[in-house]
Amino acid sequence: MVNYKQIIACAESRSPDVVRAELSVKEKNALTDAAAQFQNPELSVVSLTGEVDSEKRNETDVSLAFPIELGGKRSARKAIAGAEASKSELELFRAKAEIRKAVFLKLVRLRQIEGELDLVDESLQTFTKLVKQYESRPTLSPEQEVTLTVFKIAKGEYNFKRMEFDEELSSLEAFFKVTIGLELENVKKALPPRIEKWPTARATNPDIKSSPLVSLYEADIQVAKGELSKAQSESWPTMNLGPSAKFSRESGRDFQQWGVNLSLPLPLLNVNGAGRAAASISVQAAEQRRDLALQKLESERESLKKSYRKSVVALEETPNGHTLETKHKKVEGLFLRGLVPSSLVIEAHRSLVDFEKTRNEREMRAVESYLEIQVIDGDTAGLDI
Repeated sequence: MVNYKQIIACAESRSPDVVRAELSVKEKNALTDAAAQFQNPELSVVSLTGEVDSEKRNETDVSLAFPIELGGKRSARKAIAGAEASKSELELFRAKAEIRKAVFLKLVRLRQIEGELDLVDESLQTFTKLVKQYESRPTLSPEQEVTLTVFKIAKGEYNFKRMEFDEELSSLEAFFKVTIGLELENVKKALPPRIEKWPTARATNPDIKSSPLVSLYEADIQVAKGELSKAQSESWPTMNLGPSAKFSRESGRDFQQWGVNLSLPLPLLNVNGAGRAAASISVQAAEQRRDLALQKLESERESLKKSYRKSVVALEETPNGHTLETKHKKVEGLFLRGLVPSSLVIEAHRSLVDFEKTRNEREMRAVESYLEIQVIDGDTAGLDI
């Protein structure tokens, strides 16, 4: 793995959700072919042998019946299978989009943790050095004893912060081992860089109805309509029609008779009215779910767009970590010269670590918002960084 895009591609190919979705696509496509098949004819043979007045008598009836499905039963099955196949393709897109988003966010977080850890370790080193300096003095004034205590507390606080990062790294290591089978140290070699130039999110989606997430509901509607067609077709009987023959032998003479057989159930007790009514309600329910999902997606996309734009503006206007680190080193130097109190040194370190954490949280929110907008729009290009 030489770059983060390879890691994402590897995770996508190994993801259990993606593999299941791909198998589902193959299964649904096979079922589409199966739904288009014609039913096999039925062969019936009845042979009777007996004696009448001491004379042998043989009789054989042969009939071949071809099922003829009335009311569009076969086309209804094809419509249902086709809609299920389309839905499985959309489920595959969503599974791939979700794993790409999850892995990219984990990679970004891993890169952020490395930066935050550097600040925490640097603060630990500073407080450790200051504690040693004070402890090496033969005597301390009351003010110096308080300063030493404050630095020890600050050192302990950053030790706890270090432990929190170690726990988060352990969680990320477990994720990448399961997802791509790589150790964390190998993943660190292919992390995405800090985003310097943020891409522009499209102001509006030309047609939110074309979103794959909406198309999932459209596929449900097509399935429901197929079920309605199937229920309507079941009001019509399946007719069996074909040739018949009868061969008999009596008193040494052979007889042959030819004809046509016809059989079909009579729709006297019901014409599947209840089934048609239930299927019609299912279509209405699927359409309502689609309309509600459409409204929700439009609102969600607008909210994500606003959040992304605000986050980008905030990230571009805030000072970078290098500038702040330079300033806090200056504060540290002033303390060693006795020009500023110890509380200011502690506050400088705490402010820098907290600022970096807050900035990273906002960066994660911006990345997540942009990726979610892309999923809604059906764009799989990813962040161009």
